[in-house]
Order: sequence, then structure tokens, then C-alpha cells
Amino acid sequence: MTFFTAKAQNTTPLVEGNDTIACYYIHNITLLGNKRTKDFIIIRELDFQKGDTICTDAFNKRFEKNCNRMFNTGLFIAVKIVPSFADSNSIDLTIVMEERFYSYPIPLVGLADRNFSEWWDQRGHDLSRLDWGMRFVQKNVRGRNETLRIRGELGFNKKFEVDYTFPYINRKLKTGLSVYAGAILNRQVAYRTTNHKLTYTEGDGIIRKRYAAGVTLFRRNNYYVTHSLSLFWYHNTIADTIATLNPNYFLDARTSQTYPTIHYSYTNDHRDIQYYPLKGYYIDFDLETNGAFVSNDINYSFAKIELSKFTPLPGIHKKLFAAVGFKAKASTPDKQPFFNQRGLGYDKETISGYELYVIDGQHFAMTKMHLKWQLFRFNTRVSGLPIENFKNIPLALYFKLHADAGYVSNMYPTGNERFANHLLTGCGFGLDFVTYYDFVIRLEYSVNGAGETGFFINFKAGI
Repeated sequence: MTFFTAKAQNTTPLVEGNDTIACYYIHNITLLGNKRTKDFIIIRELDFQKGDTICTDAFNKRFEKNCNRMFNTGLFIAVKIVPSFADSNSIDLTIVMEERFYSYPIPLVGLADRNFSEWWDQRGHDLSRLDWGMRFVQKNVRGRNETLRIRGELGFNKKFEVDYTFPYINRKLKTGLSVYAGAILNRQVAYRTTNHKLTYTEGDGIIRKRYAAGVTLFRRNNYYVTHSLSLFWYHNTIADTIATLNPNYFLDARTSQTYPTIHYSYTNDHRDIQYYPLKGYYIDFDLETNGAFVSNDINYSFAKIELSKFTPLPGIHKKLFAAVGFKAKASTPDKQPFFNQRGLGYDKETISGYELYVIDGQHFAMTKMHLKWQLFRFNTRVSGLPIENFKNIPLALYFKLHADAGYVSNMYPTGNERFANHLLTGCGFGLDFVTYYDFVIRLEYSVNGAGETGFFINFKAGI
């Protein structure tokens, strides 16, 4: 058994000699373990059907790929495909699945800051800056892979969000729909960056309010390619204090923004395991316009592209893996609201060693390279847990070398000249810990191009 998927396990040898390649007619496909999930949701992910022909030289790769495809639906902890002879010319395939736990009414404790390192080093690991609340996720509603998410927070920030995703709304199972509504209220706001550090102001009450609602229509003609088109409406307001401290926060000392957003996305995803891939490639292209030529409050558009490649290196060592990623963004016009402008320093768009900095700008490009050695990878079963879905725990640990480079173009770098419009580099080493339910911990020691060093903790894969 592999980490998240199981290679085909033959009840009878299907290849008698090294040079023997036989092809078999798929006589029947049996699904076991999908207590909630509808059969058609699973069959939709397979690249073979009853009546197809499959040859023995492709068994392991073909079955492993299909197991990964089913795992990436987020519905299962483990999947395996077991072939057996039906007769001399045909085989039966049994797909054995272990479903995930689909209901998550869990308490939330999160950071109000960009990342753990900023909260720890720059905010003095102040516990009052924690967001706390409750998140409820109900996956696989009606057994159709529909997802309901409700999130409420009453900590440092006030937040309420709800969204519902229908992966398929037509009979051909190619078109889906997602609807969203949310509100976020802040009593402390970063109103500018100075020396690439966020500068905050705080009021007695709420000083920024953000409201949003929208719908996304997506089209998935095949397993790998997804097109999506979103239409959202935003209404944002700030206190007069913020507009006074930074008239460019919404531009022209405005205290509100009301505008529509149109967003198109193209994704071509060939990664084996989406949240921590080891092989395959990923392409994403995004195009967005804010204001859509009908709002006087904002006129801001951008295009972004992301490319990544993940490669095992069995010729060097069977547990060695390489990954490289590239991301670039171009936006218009040159003068943009501080609130909407994004350079590097947020989420995964960060150069190693610069986690404590924000590099604002209208355009950026960055690349990341990883070399990973798998220290261990196995499944363990904990019998003492009360919920069956949590008893099977996959664990993996990787030692990693990483090297990054990036560049941010800023037309108005006043007060942030140190890193804007300069080549940024960073490198280091670390450990990636990976376990179930999309959970990753990255422990990294990095040095940046300015010669600064640091130990950083992150909770998503670097590429």
C-alpha cells in the first residue's frame, strides 16, 4: 500500500513472464466502502469503464493514477483497486474505499496576521490577536460531493461566511456552481507599509467593514482541466482615521468602495496529490477586473499565471523528489488602492527568508525550487480513537533544500525602496511534515539576499 493510494493487488498473477503483456476486457467494476458517496461521483473520476480493455503493462501506473484521482476529490482517506480474473479474456475490478469523516463542527483558533512568523516576531505573540470562533463543514452533502461551509469568528476580527458548492448541476457531470456570502469586521487595520512592515491603527470600535456576495460557475470537461467564471459584489468601508492616515488606502481619501468583480480562471491540474504533490504538473491562469467599468470607486485589473512541476528522481535515489514553481502577476493601472494592491509577502507568494516582510508592487515574478528526501512514509492505525474515519492515519516526513528568487516592480516605492525593484533571493533547509485531512507543517531555516537568517513555521506546501 502506498501513502494515500494502494497499488493494484492481484489475487491471481496477471503476468506470467517479464516479456508477457496481455490485454483484458473489463468485465465488471465493483465499488466497496462508499457508504454515503453515490456511485456516479466515483465513476466520474475514472479513466476506464466497464467494457474497456486494459493491458497488464499499464496496470500499476493506471490504477495508481485513478486511486489518486479519487483521493483528490477529498472524499476518501484511502483507495485501492483490486483486479482479478473473470475468465481467460476478462477481469473484474474491485475499488475499495475508506470514506473520510464528512462533518466538521470544530472550534477555530487562528492568527489575525499574515503568517505565524509575523505574529511571533513582530506582534510579540500577543494572544489577543487570535481569531477564535467556530467552523462547520459538511462535505459530501447528499452523497454528491456537495460542500456546505459556515464560518463564524468573534475574536480579534469579526467574521461570518457561508458558501455552498454543487460540483455538478447538469446530467453530463461537467458543470458546477458555487455561491458565497460573507462579512468581515476589523477593529485594527494595516493602513500602509513602512520599510516593508505593515503599520497598524486601531479604534475603539470597528474601523473597517467588508461585505461580499457572489456566484461562481465552473466547467470541467475532463478530469484535469477546469474553467471557472465568477461574478462578485463588494462593499468596503473604513473609518475617517484610515483615510486621513493614508489617502491612498481606497485612493483620493475615499472611505468606501462599492464595485463588482469579474474573475476567470483556467486550471490544468496533473498533480498526483493536490495538497502535497510529488509528481505531475500544475498550470493556473487568472484574469480579473474590479469595477468592471461601471464603478467610480475602483478600476483595477490583473492577470496572473502559475506553473509548477513535480518530479521523482529514482535514477538518483528512490526517495528523492524535485519541485520547481513559477508565478507572475501583472496589473493595471499603475496607481492602485493600497487595500487592493498585492505584491509578495502573502500566503504562498513569499520568498524564503522574507516571511517578515511585505513587498508591495503592481507586478511581480517569482520562482521556487525544492529538493526533498523522504525520511519516512507510512500508514498507521490508532485503535483508541472513537471515530472510525480518524483511526487510519497516514504520516510522512521530508527533509528539504529550498531556493527561491523573485522581483517586485513598484512604481511608487516611497518608504519601501529596500526590496522593491530589486532581485530577491532566499535559500535554506527544513522539514515538511504531512498527514491526513490536508494537513502540512513546514519547519524551515532560511537566509535571504540581505544576509538575514531566521526560523519560520508555515502550514501549507511551499509549491
